[in-house]
This record gives sequence, structure tokens and C-alpha cells, in this order.
Amino acid sequence: MQQPSQLMRRFREWRVEKLYASSGKYLKAYRAHTDLRMLDNPQEAIGGKWDEVGRLQFDCLVAHGLQPHHRFLDIGCGSLRGGRHFIGYLDSGCYTGFDISKQAIRQARALVADEKLTTKSPTLLLSKSLQLDFRAVRKLQFDYLLAQSVFTHLYPEHIAECFNRVSSIMSSDAAFFFTFFESERFEKKNVKTFRHPFSFFEQQAACNGFILERSQYNHPQQQQMAIARKVRD
Repeated sequence: MQQPSQLMRRFREWRVEKLYASSGKYLKAYRAHTDLRMLDNPQEAIGGKWDEVGRLQFDCLVAHGLQPHHRFLDIGCGSLRGGRHFIGYLDSGCYTGFDISKQAIRQARALVADEKLTTKSPTLLLSKSLQLDFRAVRKLQFDYLLAQSVFTHLYPEHIAECFNRVSSIMSSDAAFFFTFFESERFEKKNVKTFRHPFSFFEQQAACNGFILERSQYNHPQQQQMAIARKVRD
């Protein structure tokens, strides 16, 4: 006979499955699914390879000029796989991370305390909006922005919204880094993992006043890295 905790977990999983099956509710389902995975294992919930990928994203941005004084936004920060490196490196108050998962932010705040990073005064925000409208940080400006393993879990319309809104929180010389799985056309790998053609990102960049470039990125699962910058007047 199943224990009450097992029954509760099965109910939660059933609810997530139903949410994924309901058209128009993908991000609500993804948030619920992430919450469940965070409760199980906060390091695996954001893709695993905790040390390897955490360090990889940090090294990439430092190689592209990230300095301790820069204002940095971690989009979909999760449980701080990369964030822990950025927080330790940046000046106090320069790191901001947000996520749609309540459990992810809870785990992130616990990690900051456990790794004695509170003196760096990171800002960790729960995004209540299920749209990439950057409402949680709308009054701020950032020099470096990173969406690691975010677009890999988003449909084209969600990514288009991000490109449409992100410019408003970028300083004039800011760089927006993002990873993606590449394919010749949009592909749904599974219920929450997607591949996109680079031409799609080029189109979004052109429509929203960005120039786009690729960056070398030795991701263990072959995610690609691209950088968007505002077109100079």
C-alpha cells in the first residue's frame, strides 16, 4: 500500500501531466513540474552537471568581458548552478536572478546562506508572471544578461516575447547571452525540451534592434551560445 507522501507525489505528477496536456498552459505546467523536481533534487532539477555547467557559463561570460562592477541578470536562475559563481565574483548588489519556480528561489536563497554569500547581497526574485515581460525587474538596467537553458524549454512565441521586451532593461552597451539547442527547423524533443533554428533567433534580433553573434561554448549536451547586442545608432 502506498504511503500518504507517495500518494501526494503521484497526485502532483498527475496534475503536471494534465497541465502539459492542456493547450495554452505550458508555462504553468513547466513551473509546477520544476517545483516538483526541486523538491526531489535541486541540482538535478536544472539539468544536472552542477559543477561543470555552472563553471562553463561563468567562464564564458568572464571571457566576454564580465567585470565585478557590472550589473548582471540571471534569467531563469534556478537553484544557482551558475549563479553561485557569479555572486561570488560580482561586487555586492550586482547580481539579480529570477525564476518562475517558487521552489527554485527557495533553494537559491538557502544556497546563498549555506555558501556564505549573503554579504554579496544578491537579489533573488520570484516571477509571478508567466510571461517573459521582465515585470519583476522593469525598473532596473543590466550590463550582462544570461538565459542559460531557458530557450531550450520555450516555444517560439515565448522567445519572441523575450526579444520584444528585453531591450527595456538593457544598458546601451549591454550583452544578452542565451543558449539553445539548434536544428534546421523547430523541433519538440520531448514535452519540455525544444530545438530552434539559428535563423529564428536572427529574425527576432533583426525585428527588435539587435545584432546577433555566436560564441564558442563547449556544453556537454551541445547547447549553443549566442549573444545579442543593441544596434548602435
